[in-house]
Amino acid sequence: LRALGKDFKGALPQELSDLKFAVSLSDGSIHELKAGGHDILVTAANRNEFVNLATQARLGEQRTQVAAVRRGIASVIPAQLLSLMTWEELEVRVCGKTEIDVEILKRHTKYSGVSPDAKHIRMFWTMFEGFSQEQRRNFVRFCWAQERLPANDAEFERTKTRFQIKASTRKGNMDTLLPSADTCFFNLTLPAYSSIEIMRKKVLYAIEQVTTMDKDEGMEMEGIGQDQE
Repeated sequence: LRALGKDFKGALPQELSDLKFAVSLSDGSIHELKAGGHDILVTAANRNEFVNLATQARLGEQRTQVAAVRRGIASVIPAQLLSLMTWEELEVRVCGKTEIDVEILKRHTKYSGVSPDAKHIRMFWTMFEGFSQEQRRNFVRFCWAQERLPANDAEFERTKTRFQIKASTRKGNMDTLLPSADTCFFNLTLPAYSSIEIMRKKVLYAIEQVTTMDKDEGMEMEGIGQDQE
């Protein structure tokens, strides 16, 4: 309509001749742009008014949803700080870092029923340091049902987040067991494997192949994956 030019005074093109002061919104509903809009034809004289009202209606139709998103973000980041951050900085604040920092995770790891100096615990950290970022994210998802950690030490403390490694209570040959996870609590039950090679094979099998994520679903099952390379 604006392309017709500001001095256009003739009849509108045929395809616009039935246009009225009402627009279809993204949810399919019809919105009157002014009182009685369903009965007001768009003409050369009022076309600019129509364009302005239609633009406002379409751009503003998500106002309620956008306000809800803003309130949600403000529950994590003070709203007055939003203008001071780029979208990348905001993403880190809200979602955490995409890269898994081994040293930060180590500092916020607790141990239950096992010493942090135990042989298989030392093997675990050596193995984890050798993981790619994708493997680390898969591991965190396996243990916690999400792929990102808090951005820094302060965020770990503020959110009261900690990773816990628990001793396996199963009997028998540890090398035939898979690790298991309590995803609600960010806990990993780690069998005392005899070598880092066996540990790596079992852990990678669990995080990449097994779809269930809680030991109540049978994650720590003897013999599963023992022949997996």
